[in-house]
Amino acid sequence: MINIAIADDHTLIRKGIVEIISSFKQYNVIIEAGNGAELLNGINESETPPDICILDISMPVMNGYETLKIIKRTWPDMKVLVLTMFNNEFSILKMVLGGARGYLLKDCTPNELELALNNLYHYNLHHSELVPEDMFAEGKRKRLEPHQKITDKDLIFLKYCCTELHYREIAEHMEVSVRTIHTYRDNLFDKLGLKTRIGLVMYATSIGVIPIEQHKIPKKIKPVDDQPDE
Repeated sequence: MINIAIADDHTLIRKGIVEIISSFKQYNVIIEAGNGAELLNGINESETPPDICILDISMPVMNGYETLKIIKRTWPDMKVLVLTMFNNEFSILKMVLGGARGYLLKDCTPNELELALNNLYHYNLHHSELVPEDMFAEGKRKRLEPHQKITDKDLIFLKYCCTELHYREIAEHMEVSVRTIHTYRDNLFDKLGLKTRIGLVMYATSIGVIPIEQHKIPKKIKPVDDQPDE
């Protein structure tokens, strides 16, 4: 049997996932946890470590990001599948770069879940529309050097880009128009030879840009006009 551990703070959802996995041939859920800390305790106490861990991202006590970090440090060969409602680029990127080998949304079908588990167990990788195969290769790229044409405004934009904020929200927090934000983005695409926000976040991560912590972003926003500020 292939042993599975799962961490999800929503009991009803977790029980449903366990029931679905139990219907798959060769799979057995040996650990259920309501958060990352419970999951880690369960793995430590288990006589047989799980072959695959299924992680939610948003959990109390210890979230998926922190849990993944400890799993990969303590059990580097353990396979991790992210199963969450978060489908924004930064969440995907952060978990993949942290060592997750697959990323699914909770509205996936049982067949999709079984395929992901099979791929992780047999090939150590499950790629999908959310996480294309080449993204795993991108996660192994060598550290990039800071680009000489990156401006201070570009760096501020990159800090916000590494959050879960949409471009319109970034514009509000930077007190510029959405058009200006699109200009920052497109200029960076041209300078760096990139095409996606995931690429920008990867670049920001590689040169040591520290994301603005979500809880520290002020809630009171000044209105912006419809014209670029430059």
